[in-house]
Amino acid sequence: MKNIRVYNWRRLLAPLLAILAAIAICQPATAQEEALIAAVVNDHSISSVDLAHRTNLVLFATALPRTPQVAQRLQPQVLKTMIDETLQLQAAEAASVKPTQGEVDAILANMERENKLPPGGLDEFLASRGVEKSALVRQVKISLSWSKLVERKFASQATIGEDEIDDALNRIKENQGKPRNLVSEIFLPVDEATQDEQIKQAALRIMQQLRSGASFDALARAFSQNAAAVSGGDLGWLVQGQLDDQLEQQLAVMQPGQLAGPFRTMDGYHIVALRDRRLAGGSSPNQVTVDLRQINIPLSAEATEEEVRATLAATEQIRAVAKDCDSLAAASLPGGVSVANIGRVRIGDLAAPLQPPLMGLQANQISTPLRSPYGVMMLMVCEREAQSADLPSRDQIKERLFRQKLDLLARRYLRDLRRAAFLDIRR
Repeated sequence: MKNIRVYNWRRLLAPLLAILAAIAICQPATAQEEALIAAVVNDHSISSVDLAHRTNLVLFATALPRTPQVAQRLQPQVLKTMIDETLQLQAAEAASVKPTQGEVDAILANMERENKLPPGGLDEFLASRGVEKSALVRQVKISLSWSKLVERKFASQATIGEDEIDDALNRIKENQGKPRNLVSEIFLPVDEATQDEQIKQAALRIMQQLRSGASFDALARAFSQNAAAVSGGDLGWLVQGQLDDQLEQQLAVMQPGQLAGPFRTMDGYHIVALRDRRLAGGSSPNQVTVDLRQINIPLSAEATEEEVRATLAATEQIRAVAKDCDSLAAASLPGGVSVANIGRVRIGDLAAPLQPPLMGLQANQISTPLRSPYGVMMLMVCEREAQSADLPSRDQIKERLFRQKLDLLARRYLRDLRRAAFLDIRR
């Protein structure tokens, strides 16, 4: 597919610490090491030593406590990841697929740049943490080999038609005025019904680690099994209808910064993080700045029905005379009413209950009456500046759809490799 390289080299350039969580894949064990074998994958063995080393690296990358108890909880999922990588390497070798030295060197050079290391500084960084560079180079080669193999086998099956691009673009346009969520996800597929409980327990362990302060980004790169894993689970800005109904329902009741899961869908288990929300209008509260006035109308908590009616009448009187901020400043307001000049403020910095009504206001508009501890208030926006979200280009949409198709085909291929493999798991 011309100009579409989803399994390209840049997608492998995760931050260095995340890649360090995935650098130790085993060599065949000797007879003396037989008692230390954690798993056998066809004709290759994964040693308990390599498993322990890999687990320590995951702990380092995710900022989890480096204790035996935490390591023990991580090991089952770490071992599964190592088994999958071994199968990927074997498939690539069988097809005589391997990266060039130039491609490997480009990845390592980009790691240095993205982690603000000087040229050649990667060697010293790894050595200071007791990590052999050869292990990192091996992991880079495995990632590149698998990417090349998947693209060679499946790129022709993942073609995207113009009608698919049109449909995706129309859905984006239709949902521009609706709330959008910035979501990250960790996804663990269930390929066989007999694996369900095992995968569920792995998802629960990951959720426990997240609640203990582990990095979502690092755990997603280490364990998630979808295309977003290479970017730390980042799904981007999503509108309603782009995720499974169960996930959509959960996101609707979440606040930015919250985690939820694991949830079982037809494909497997999901853990989601709601990082931000853009309300109607297309922007996030953190992207909108307003010049704000606050109109205060006193009303006690024990107000009579007559006093409430009088207050509502005052709000209508204010709305009638205040057509813009200049007329509000010059208006003769009912007794006791005051206007506070809040000035320029970012909506995301205000109290959460104030953000939705303000996101719906344009310049020189007044909100509906809002109850406050001191009475009733109305908010008036004098000026509004927002960073609007641009529509993606057709090429961007085509690449995203291609990536989704290729990722699905790669997952199915890895599933078939697992089914055909001889696996002897001893831990």
